[in-house]
Amino acid sequence: MKKTHLKSNAILNLKSNLKWIILPAAFAAMGIAMPSCPGQQAMQQQIETLTTTNTDLNKKVQVLTTQLNGLTNEMNQVKQILPQVTSLLTSQKTVLDQLDSSVKDLQAKAKNLKKKK
Repeated sequence: MKKTHLKSNAILNLKSNLKWIILPAAFAAMGIAMPSCPGQQAMQQQIETLTTTNTDLNKKVQVLTTQLNGLTNEMNQVKQILPQVTSLLTSQKTVLDQLDSSVKDLQAKAKNLKKKK
């Protein structure tokens, strides 16, 4: 009698333990098998849309960063060349001022020659 009592006790314990294993597994299976919540599909679609948009924006940022780096390099070249151009223009202005002065002198001399005749 003791053996059958121990067996039935062990079976009850096993059934009790098995119940605690099966119960969460059943809830998990129901959650997987049941249709999703009403807003879950819309939220999932919105997440996918946002993920796609984020990926596209990251690509655009990379392109813009590349362009910005190119423009920065070009601007640095302009900054290096600008003093040379400024110096050249200053020297040309000086030469043009001298030329203008010479032309005015020649015009004045030409007027004086016309007056003398």
